[in-house]
Amino acid sequence: MSLRLAMSQIGWEPGDEMAAMELLREAGCAGLEIAPTRVAGPHPYDDREAAANFAAGIRRAFGLSVCSMQSIWYGQAGSIFGPEREALLEYTKGAVRFAEAAGCGNLVFGCPKNRVLPEGQSPKDALPFFKAIGDFAADHGAVIALEPNPPLYGTNFINTTAEALAFVAEVDSPGLKVNLDTGTMIENGEAVAALAGHVTVLNHVHISEPNLEPIQRRDLHTELAALLAGEGYGGFVSIEMRARPLADVKATLDYVAEVFG
Repeated sequence: MSLRLAMSQIGWEPGDEMAAMELLREAGCAGLEIAPTRVAGPHPYDDREAAANFAAGIRRAFGLSVCSMQSIWYGQAGSIFGPEREALLEYTKGAVRFAEAAGCGNLVFGCPKNRVLPEGQSPKDALPFFKAIGDFAADHGAVIALEPNPPLYGTNFINTTAEALAFVAEVDSPGLKVNLDTGTMIENGEAVAALAGHVTVLNHVHISEPNLEPIQRRDLHTELAALLAGEGYGGFVSIEMRARPLADVKATLDYVAEVFG
């Protein structure tokens, strides 16, 4: 079983956008993962037309769909545990509508700095927030994919894949699933075998390294590809790394296509 491949546009410089998407096409990718501010400026959710036009353009030129959005709260302050919760909820609804305009069914929820758990509060205090955004996403044909972020990224809330799986089960919303991040797995020393039986809870997969360093060849990737294919994973496998020269983008695409394609 071949897995659907994608790459995040944060992996190259803005000036390399068209050349990079041609590399994705050549590597057999079906999707592009976007950062909304790269598509529609500093206030992206005010411009759903830009989302629709961008999606139509890359489909026509490169045969790519907008498969996922990340950095959905880029530039936003406040915390889901603070008085800004309602404003962040409304902002997220804007992100979902933007994704809907682009035909995008997955929104990665990382946002580590906005989800630091204050002393005296419990992770359960976040259940209503994630229930609300999950249900709203489901009503608009999308899923919020909660990404575990290790302490390396400055948060203490949902640091491991196991915690993400348990939290999503507790929220119990059709529009909230898990974004599996191999950078998190590497940083935490997590085993692929621990994911057995949980693949249906995954809506998106990031092939990444801690701190978004260049992708390295790892046995973990081979093991993960076998598990995802064996359990019928239907989402995208997307490369996520810091911006690199196009030669590095091509080499990474070739490697990931070899393992997962």
